[in-house]
Amino acid sequence: VRILHLADIHIGVENYGRPATEADLDAMPSYFAPGIDHKRTYLGLSTRLLDFLVALDEAVEYATLNHVDLVLFAGDAYKSRDPSQTHQREFARRVATLVNRDIPVFLLTGNHDIAHSLGRATALEIFPTLGVPQVHVAERMETFKVETRSGPLQIVALPWIRRGALLQRDEHRGATI
Repeated sequence: VRILHLADIHIGVENYGRPATEADLDAMPSYFAPGIDHKRTYLGLSTRLLDFLVALDEAVEYATLNHVDLVLFAGDAYKSRDPSQTHQREFARRVATLVNRDIPVFLLTGNHDIAHSLGRATALEIFPTLGVPQVHVAERMETFKVETRSGPLQIVALPWIRRGALLQRDEHRGATI
């Protein structure tokens, strides 16, 4: 079984970037955002954001060329828990590319992904909400059975634990953390 492990891409970190020019977009590698009109979609976005997206596209290409059975993303897809629509679109494009290439994706929520209060959705919840096939999102301790082309995998997920959720448990009430 081949698993590609990714984590902490923090889409939205744009320090040290500048607005992308046509020359920047012309210099992108061939695997960057295939099938997308680069100039219409990316012109003016931060070059730092594009750096992150190119790295993620490289991982998608690696998964495809090396017949990876599962991409395991271990949290912190975004810089903040409230990513922009542009950042969400770009992450979703890469997840969709993997699924369209018959590579299941397992997304574990990290501390940058969780909502700051119980009851609020995370940005990763959009995938199960829309019923995207082959995308599994773990937001609590849970066991998943994931079908891959090499057979089923059992994954026990332990995502980032919210402090408030921990303190609500009877055995931790009144404790200090």
